[in-house]
Amino acid sequence: MCGKEQLSPSLDQLQKCIAQLSDATLSAPINQKWTTLQHLYHCWMVERGVLAYIKLKTQDPSALVPVQFKTRFKFYLFFVLLRLGWLRVQAPQVVQEFPEEMNRNDLFERWKNTREEWQLLLTNLPDEIASKGIFKHVYIGRLNKGLALSFLTQHLAYHLRLCALKTN
Repeated sequence: MCGKEQLSPSLDQLQKCIAQLSDATLSAPINQKWTTLQHLYHCWMVERGVLAYIKLKTQDPSALVPVQFKTRFKFYLFFVLLRLGWLRVQAPQVVQEFPEEMNRNDLFERWKNTREEWQLLLTNLPDEIASKGIFKHVYIGRLNKGLALSFLTQHLAYHLRLCALKTN
C-alpha cells in the first residue's frame, strides 16, 4: 500500500495539493472542528510519535513479539469500519495539541526532517526486527514495519479525505 519502504504521499505531493489554498482557507475550521492545517499538523505529529516509539522499542529487539494473524485482521477491519463511517476514534490528546501560531512552511520543514529520520530508520532496520511488532496501536495491537507504514499512509489519507484534498 505504501510503495517501497516509504511513507506516502510524498511531502512534494502534499505541498502541491495545498499550494493553491490560501492561508485563510488552511486556517478555516472544517465542519466546526479542526482546520486543514491542524489536520496536517496532527498527521505530522502522529508520524513523529510512531517514529519515536519504534526507535525506542527497537533498542531491545529481544522484547519484540511476532505480529499475530488476529492483529492483521483487526488492522483490516479497523480501516474498513473507519472508511465506512461506522467507527469514530478519538485521537490521543498529545496529537491534538496545536501551537497558537501555525504556518505551512514551518510544518513542512518539520515534516521534512521527520521523513528524513523515517528514511534512515527504514534503510537501517534489519528484516528480523522489522517483521516483529515494533509499534503498538492502541486499538489494533502490535504492528510490524509494513503494517506501521500502511497505518500511517491510511491515517494521512483519512485526514486528507476529511479536508477534501486529493494528492494525485
